[in-house]
Amino acid sequence: MEKQEYDKMYQQENTFWWYKVLHEIVKSFVKKNTLGSQQKIFDAGCGTGRMVELLQNNGETSGMDFSKEAVRYSKERGLEKISQGDINTWRFEENYYDFIISLDVLCHESILDENEIYKRMNIGLKKGGFLLLNLPAFNHLKRDHDICVQTKKRFQKSAVVKDLKKIGFEIEKATYRMPILYFIILLQKIKRKIIKPKSINSDLNSMPYWVDKTFYILGKIENYYLTRIGSIPFGSSLFILAKKPK
Repeated sequence: MEKQEYDKMYQQENTFWWYKVLHEIVKSFVKKNTLGSQQKIFDAGCGTGRMVELLQNNGETSGMDFSKEAVRYSKERGLEKISQGDINTWRFEENYYDFIISLDVLCHESILDENEIYKRMNIGLKKGGFLLLNLPAFNHLKRDHDICVQTKKRFQKSAVVKDLKKIGFEIEKATYRMPILYFIILLQKIKRKIIKPKSINSDLNSMPYWVDKTFYILGKIENYYLTRIGSIPFGSSLFILAKKPK
């Protein structure tokens, strides 16, 4: 991503509804599938480090990111176990982690082959360990935001599930998220075809408090449903929890 996008991320990651809802569902699934207080959690592509920071009470947390800017921001959060590296070539220590998390990283234009990354993540997990992914969904939702954050690919559930199973993962949860955002993005795309924007901007912009609060409440309701009841057949994001068999 461009430097200004990391600046926006760092400024908004603690308060912006989208981040808060995503971080809360990740925390819920980590807590639900906890393997003990000494578990090791790794964030592959940790950005400015907010997810690593939030999971510190759930185990020994660490992370890596390609961007020097992202690593610098992570260190500003007081996080020490953050490394700079390329996820395409990163070698996970064999059978070491209880959780490997990767949030909206494998969609990036720098990714060479996500299946090779899945394989190395599988090697890095202990038997019974978990891989937790959040990915942008459906290529027909590509828009200006994707250009700004350098998204090359958006994903569909059936293809990702098939790839993970082929590697040897068991799928614990596979669902789309944010169905309301799905329709909002489609409407935005229609609007922009009619009224051409003067510039290209990402969605990481501040909004009125009541709008942010409304989306956050709706996101919490959705998280409750996804963690306790069922799945959603479409949405702007894809969420997958996969397990390395014992």
